[in-house]
Amino acid sequence: MVEFFALTEGDYGRIEVVEHHHDLVMHAHTHTHFAYWLGGGLAHARVGPEVVQLGPDMALGVNSRASHDLRLNTPDRPAVFLNLYLNDRWLDAQCSEWAHSMVLPQSAIGITAEVREVSSSLLAHMVSPLREPTLCLEADVASLLATTIRAAMTPAQLQAMPQRRRMIDYRLRVAISHMQANLGNPTVAEELAEVVGLSRSRFFELFHDQLGTSPLVFWNAMRVEEALTRLNAHEEDMTSMSKSLGFSTPGNFSRFFRDHRGMTPTAYRRVSHAF
Repeated sequence: MVEFFALTEGDYGRIEVVEHHHDLVMHAHTHTHFAYWLGGGLAHARVGPEVVQLGPDMALGVNSRASHDLRLNTPDRPAVFLNLYLNDRWLDAQCSEWAHSMVLPQSAIGITAEVREVSSSLLAHMVSPLREPTLCLEADVASLLATTIRAAMTPAQLQAMPQRRRMIDYRLRVAISHMQANLGNPTVAEELAEVVGLSRSRFFELFHDQLGTSPLVFWNAMRVEEALTRLNAHEEDMTSMSKSLGFSTPGNFSRFFRDHRGMTPTAYRRVSHAF
């Protein structure tokens, strides 16, 4: 399970302070993701071939849609994290003075004293009984992003950063549209190659080359994001939500959501409405 200490959303995306009690499966986000270890047991994450050991001196940065997991180093020692899920459009606007877009070249980000100080300030504003106005939190997020990027990359690396891919192959655009229209079809990931007229191996190769993940992980990320939107929006019953997202029972949906987010959808709805 996971315990939430704070949760907030804005134009920048979503911020969470959470305690993870078990591993997360290989998954992806539609946002660029930064994770800062705050305490408890240590953990590590796999991002492609890279393994990042998370702790007081190392944070995690994952490009949007990139596959990654999270594993506790000691199963009976939960780990507390400050998680940022940043919208790419907002992220690129913040980084426009340094680079044309923010595409992280590696996922391991060394933590400096300045990063610790700024993250502590953001954390304090999030958990304060007198919640800071949204614009103040956004300024904190922008400041933490800036200090993190300066810790992760030199000015030369920033200038040499590859541009975020804006226009992907039209066949992948067709495939993604098909996924979005069929979030409740559990076989959609297996049908995509045929839908776009490619062999299965060629389609998977093209998908991974341009999007950095597999069709199934990408589709699951879309389903998780849709679930988050619905859980935040209103009190849709779990049976209806489960069925519309392609799960035969609410229990199957609950296990899927927990494996990707660390908590059940019912628990997420409860804490999201509490903040």
